[in-house]
Amino acid sequence: MAAANAPITMKEALTLTSIGINPQFITFTNVTMESDKYICVRETSPQNSVVIIDMSMPMQPLRRPITADSALMNPNTRILALKGECFHHF
Repeated sequence: MAAANAPITMKEALTLTSIGINPQFITFTNVTMESDKYICVRETSPQNSVVIIDMSMPMQPLRRPITADSALMNPNTRILALKGECFHHF
């Protein structure tokens, strides 16, 4: 089958390392992509942060100092869902 007749075409849109993501964080555990709009990357050391890549402007990643077990962007709006332990101090 010729590539022109393939039902799916693939094109590299972004290399995460080109925008400063350390390769050790490019794993299924640390990266989420719910749609073609956003990519989230959890960085865990030396400091905990979440990097949000808006694919409409991928060269301007948004890095926030957040500790989370997982992070996920809403596929339609700029809402970030975080999962982690809650610590209550009494």
